[in-house]
Amino acid sequence: MRISHLLYFLIFFGSCSQKPGKEAPVYSLPTGYSLDQMERVVLPEDLDEISGIAWHDQELLSIEDESSIIYRLDPQKGEILKKKKFEKNADIEEILVRNDTVWVLKSNGNLYRVVDFREKDSQTVIFEFPSLGRRDLEAVVSEIEEPILWIFCKVCEWDENPDRSSIFKFDLRSMEFDSLSVRSIDKKQLQGMLTEKELEKLKIQPSAAAVHPLTKEYYVISSTGKWLMSLDQSMIPTAIFPLNPSLFKQPEGITFAPDGTLFISNEAADGRSNILIFSYKP
Repeated sequence: MRISHLLYFLIFFGSCSQKPGKEAPVYSLPTGYSLDQMERVVLPEDLDEISGIAWHDQELLSIEDESSIIYRLDPQKGEILKKKKFEKNADIEEILVRNDTVWVLKSNGNLYRVVDFREKDSQTVIFEFPSLGRRDLEAVVSEIEEPILWIFCKVCEWDENPDRSSIFKFDLRSMEFDSLSVRSIDKKQLQGMLTEKELEKLKIQPSAAAVHPLTKEYYVISSTGKWLMSLDQSMIPTAIFPLNPSLFKQPEGITFAPDGTLFISNEAADGRSNILIFSYKP
């Protein structure tokens, strides 16, 4: 079911009031996207715990974190077209497609490689994360130029606090992880992009990541911190956008269509899960 942004705007703002003397926060999105031009697609109950989405061949592939099933969705209606069980039930957090091969991330950092996912006899191979410490990883993205996957820590014991997110490398040629993180996102990199108060409260805990197909920027989103970040091809932050928690209730997935259309999925926080769609108009 698809709901126009105008209807959502009237429902939401018609039921809210602002305290006298308190200035309402101003929210925005990266250049080319507008909160005033949004579509909202409500998802079936099977996807209340939707934890990742990926664009593939005019469809959205999605996962939810209570079962190891790949759901093929109609991106305009949110209807489930097909389901594919690829592994035993596990805490699954993220999905991406590279060269028609599906990669799925488990919260412990393990990667599942699903070949021929549309076929009955598809094959799943598991690649185990190299570190054994306490960890929770929820975001994975494909390198733009090289055969590499980047995996982001949400909460990992070696980061010590939410001021930093380690990034690990998985080489698609050798099919191996680097044993140590090779990159990171650090709160210090965001100085000047936010006020001191905003920066103090900020938690660097990524939930999902994707590559913009036209600008080649990385986009990282956080459900915990309610922010959307853009990064250059060296994984250096270029901008950060606080998200309205009333609209982005639990953003756990992000992907793009080839024309730049942005899709962000929300788990069912206190209602139904949904996908928010933003057309790209640079």
